Amino acid sequence: MKSERIKKIEQLPGEAGLPRHYPVPDETEDLLFYIQRNQNENTVIYELNRNSSGLVDLDLPMVASWIQYSWGGKKKELNYIQSKLAYGYSSKEISNDLIQFNFVSYENLVLYISKSKESDQFMVTCKFDGQLSRLKNIYVYAQEMGVFPDVKYIELYGESLDSSIPVYQKIVIEQ
Repeated sequence: MKSERIKKIEQLPGEAGLPRHYPVPDETEDLLFYIQRNQNENTVIYELNRNSSGLVDLDLPMVASWIQYSWGGKKKELNYIQSKLAYGYSSKEISNDLIQFNFVSYENLVLYISKSKESDQFMVTCKFDGQLSRLKNIYVYAQEMGVFPDVKYIELYGESLDSSIPVYQKIVIEQ
């Protein structure tokens, strides 16, 4: 994939590219966040990966899979190329309750899997305009350009950990 850099970061509540009619995956105990794209309603979900003892598998803390809404909501594994070039991630254990990760397709975005102090559930956190927030979903806008789409921007949707107020950040990608 081409080398990418952030052109600008805008904090613009509203004005979101995510279509309002897109389905929202059911919340489960292990759902961390999801990604949707402009190509169709199919959604990549990231769920906490637990070992046989019920603890987070620190070697592979998340499992990504598709919810294929265009096929009745069937769940399907990512294929090899999707895992290695688009939706896969690399991670680094900081502690049993804190794991840093980033996507293989966009290493500039650093995210964390962390345990909530209030509920003992895990979530994904990052900073939105300097404030620590829970990431809920990502929207990717791309133009089809042969084998690999040309990503124009990504939108991050979340909630401030301090105030529970919704937060939004748009990252425009310069090619």
